[in-house]
Amino acid sequence: MIFGEQMRDDVVLRLLEGQPNLEASKFLDRLMELSTLDEAEHQFLIDPFDRSVALVFQMFQSSDLDPWDVDLSSFIEMFNERIEKAENIDLPSCGRIIRMAWSILRGQAISLIERQERAMDFEEEVDWDFDDGWEVEFDDADYNFSVGVMTGAADETLPSMFEGRIHREEGRPVTLGELLLGLKDASRIAEEQRTRERIAKERREAHDRARARFSGSFHVEDLEGDLKRTWDALKSRAQSSESVALGEVADELNRNSQAGLDDQETKTESQVTAFVSTLFLTNRGYISLDQEGGYNGRIVLGDLWEGSEDYEELTHKLHPKSDSLEVSNV
Repeated sequence: MIFGEQMRDDVVLRLLEGQPNLEASKFLDRLMELSTLDEAEHQFLIDPFDRSVALVFQMFQSSDLDPWDVDLSSFIEMFNERIEKAENIDLPSCGRIIRMAWSILRGQAISLIERQERAMDFEEEVDWDFDDGWEVEFDDADYNFSVGVMTGAADETLPSMFEGRIHREEGRPVTLGELLLGLKDASRIAEEQRTRERIAKERREAHDRARARFSGSFHVEDLEGDLKRTWDALKSRAQSSESVALGEVADELNRNSQAGLDDQETKTESQVTAFVSTLFLTNRGYISLDQEGGYNGRIVLGDLWEGSEDYEELTHKLHPKSDSLEVSNV
């Protein structure tokens, strides 16, 4: 075992997509270094599965690593198996892992959008393979000959020209047939270039139409805005009750949601926003999170700062500007 009994090597290997084994993995050194840090996030977890997943997810918080190297589909399969087999579910630990998985998924989405935009803006450059030489040097005799060919004055002498070789001053022999073939190739290259430009233009226009068509249905990624709206919803519901259920916060967000989506989409987005934002607010110290006993017990939220009514002031108090960059990446 590479990471000891408190880790599961098989979980780490499944999450690292395309890695045949841990010993030969390009991430081994980073994983070993991160696993020894006392302040690393996985150190606060107990279950070996949770610790292994958190170790991999935390490593890919670094901006120099590609989030697509993490196999989130394998994580979903393993996480579902763990939930089904577990007798007692540690909700805070599960929430921590889901929050980290969300960060990886967000990084993958941002990377995919950037790649698509670069592909749409890319215009292939064609190398026109023409060298300055005898082809571009013309004199009066060449001009007169061209006029004779176009007017028909040289019809009698043209057949004999294809039989021999034409020697120019530079000494490069070439037949008239080769010259005509070269012009034909140049015409073909120009036509291909025009076709590529037309296709690129059509793709850009189709992309713009698609963005305009679905702009009303896209979820606008605004984490800080979601956190503030969720905190405000919690404060609003907490005025009439000491404990607030997660479902009540989702209902409050749904009630205050903006127009543009149908009822089902609005309800679903409010539930997702409430769940994800609650995990972040708990992690950052704004609220507490607990679950009542029994099967499918309610998830209950508690306001840790009952005397504070302004989200911005509380944020500045908990996370001063000097720590804002670090906190935003948590």
